[in-house]
Amino acid sequence: MGTIEIKKVERKVTIGKKGENRQQVKRTYGKIIYRGTLRLTDMAEHIVKHGSVYTDDVVIGVITKLESCMQERLADGYKVKLDGIGTLYPVLTSKGVSDAKDFSASENVTRLGIAFLADQSKKSAYKASAMRQGATLSTQLYSELAGETTENSGENSNASESDEGPVNP
Repeated sequence: MGTIEIKKVERKVTIGKKGENRQQVKRTYGKIIYRGTLRLTDMAEHIVKHGSVYTDDVVIGVITKLESCMQERLADGYKVKLDGIGTLYPVLTSKGVSDAKDFSASENVTRLGIAFLADQSKKSAYKASAMRQGATLSTQLYSELAGETTENSGENSNASESDEGPVNP
């Protein structure tokens, strides 16, 4: 796979229960440093570089057709599973009513959207354990308190050599 860069972010957090003696302490969390956003054309070019027999315009055409068909099927109430990637499915939020006879989709549904669940099957590269085994994690310290970044702290670690749990986003 590749290297996921993580910055250590220092934050002040309040600990203790409400109404009791609460105090602010400094905690360090991990946060992924995103390298950018890859668009459809970027991914098509990347697929072609992996030895695809198809040109980037053909790859773009297939993915564009997949996108429109997925929209159509999701709008029909289907879940769409892309094996090895994950499942997209329609979700909604609605206002509750006291009596079922008073419920109306047009009046009570307040939000309609799409959710995504990454494939967690044994073969999936998106399964948490597979991500940990395949990625190298590299860290640097960034203090939100001081607004400063220090050089890489030398904590490069291959996730497969670590017994620690997943890094919090």
